[in-house]
Amino acid sequence: MPPVRRHTPTHADGRQMKITFGEMREMGPRRVLVYCHCGHHVALEADRWPDSMRLSDLEPRFVCQGCGSRGADVRPDFAPPKMGTNA
Repeated sequence: MPPVRRHTPTHADGRQMKITFGEMREMGPRRVLVYCHCGHHVALEADRWPDSMRLSDLEPRFVCQGCGSRGADVRPDFAPPKMGTNA
């Protein structure tokens, strides 16, 4: 029997369509990790974005402060908050 192929929704430019911020918050994370292709990364509070927005909708908007390139990989931050922070 051939393997089952699953349809993964994509944006018009071919990027994978990721979950919404609402779906992410339902799983627990309140922050996102933003990774540039150069290796620079940053953690951001996700409260500023609406539940209906997809993480992948933000990816082309980021400009790296390290190398200046546009585009990033945005992922939920599943790490527990560090002691002494509000996150």
